[in-house]
Amino acid sequence: MKGLRSLLDGRELQAILFDLDGTLIDSVPDLAAALDASLEQLNYTPAGIDRVRGWVGNGARKLVQRALAFALEVPENGLNNTLVDQLLAVFFEYYGEQCCEQTILYPGVQEALSNWHAQGIKMACVTNKPARFSQPILAHFDLQELMPVLVGGDTLAVRKPDPAPLLLACEQLGVAIANTVMVGDSVNDVEAARAAGMPVACVSYGYNHGAPVATARPDILVDNFIELL
Repeated sequence: MKGLRSLLDGRELQAILFDLDGTLIDSVPDLAAALDASLEQLNYTPAGIDRVRGWVGNGARKLVQRALAFALEVPENGLNNTLVDQLLAVFFEYYGEQCCEQTILYPGVQEALSNWHAQGIKMACVTNKPARFSQPILAHFDLQELMPVLVGGDTLAVRKPDPAPLLLACEQLGVAIANTVMVGDSVNDVEAARAAGMPVACVSYGYNHGAPVATARPDILVDNFIELL
């Protein structure tokens, strides 16, 4: 199995950037619970965890749009933005109260992150999840010391697949792009890394909107996080 260092053509591995949802954590149970509670409060049909698992990965607003389109039985491009904003606000309230209730770390994550940290490799979390939810989750799992830099979905005006969040993370870590690898679970992570000019590894178990992430052609694809070591 090729490790992350093999992607740098002999250059030193100085930093790793990680996506959050679907890569480090399985957050779908909490997302689904908050979304269904929000839908029911506004008298919409709840979606259920299986549908939500296929909807996550493009940020909270897109998740809410997909849920509302399902509930109203209309295409996403036919939604009223006011209704989307209303559901999103309620969803944020519920999720802010319960973002760490059922969320878990994937197998191998704690061990691998601790290993890289012990090697002196710098790490950052680069996610499309808003920082106000990402920060409590990182704190809940005691990951802040391992990855002190967080670039959330609301940190910049753009999000992945735009490369800007990855470039900002490198800047804040004080590392060169040439010595950095991205690790994620979706086509957004692959496209962002390609645009930033860095190699990318993906886990197969994440939230690539219901499609195999292999189709995005990451440089490395693993079934278990620990294989990245």
